[in-house]
Amino acid sequence: MARQIRPVVVLRRNKVEVEEAIKDLEKRGFVIQHPLTMFPNGCWFAKMKKIVV
Repeated sequence: MARQIRPVVVLRRNKVEVEEAIKDLEKRGFVIQHPLTMFPNGCWFAKMKKIVV
């Protein structure tokens, strides 16, 4: 049975923190699925997914 890969949502209040989290996940083989976006409430959001080979 194939494993189902779920997207990882990165949500932080500080832009610097979310950028660090994105870099860390990229080192682990994740790619950005939805670009870094700021919500009206001040939270930063990005969606990433794992590269499966």
